[in-house]
Order: sequence, then C-alpha cells, then structure tokens
Amino acid sequence: MHIVEEDLYKVACHLDRADLRLHGITLDDLIERTPLGRIFISRAAQLAKESTDYEWSDCGFSMQMDFYPDDTVLIFSERIEDYVYNLNQMAQTLPMDQKPLFEAVINRIANAPEDEARAIIRNFEENVKAV
Repeated sequence: MHIVEEDLYKVACHLDRADLRLHGITLDDLIERTPLGRIFISRAAQLAKESTDYEWSDCGFSMQMDFYPDDTVLIFSERIEDYVYNLNQMAQTLPMDQKPLFEAVINRIANAPEDEARAIIRNFEENVKAV
C-alpha cells in the first residue's frame, strides 16, 4: 500500500494485487462493500488521514475508487468541492419532487465560506444518520 497526499484533506491510497491478497480481500469486496471490504476501507482511510501532519475536519468525508490494470486507488477526501460533487451525483438519482430541496442544500454548501459549509455538512450528516 502506497499513500500519497494529493492536497489538503485529500489522500490517495494505492493498492496492488499483492496488497489485496495480503489483507485477504478482493476488488469485489471493495466494490460491493462486503464486511471485509468495509473493514479494509475504514482502516485504509484511518491510515491515510494519519499520514498527514494536520487535523482532519471529520465531516464531509467522501471516497472515490479508481481502477487501473495493475493498481487500485482509493481517494479519501474531506474537501468541500469533492463532497459537493458527490451530492450532485446523488441528486441525479432522486425523484423529481425531492430534487429541488436537495439541490438547494447543495448550493448552500457550495456557496458558503468553508466554516459555514462544514457546519451545514455536519448538520446534514447528523440528520441523515438520524433517519
């Protein structure tokens, strides 16, 4: 496993086939979020965060998986723009009657200063967990 900090609050974890075998998982475990896959992703995210020399915000977490012939990359991020991108992707799957309200939340996050955006995200995430 090779960890590379791409930006503030954004770290890539590069995995090859040997890394997956070493941890007893397959690509399907990661893709399907099996219990083993979830455990691995959680540990990789923690290692990625610990590889930086700053405190992470612990809100607005997102993960991206990129697959290459000899490499799988897990990109862990707490960047506002990455979170907004993922929310926009989710908005595309919503029924038309729910979409405007969700898009209003996305726009509010996207246009707010970082501290205010993080407060909105924390509130949003707490409300989602409560449901």
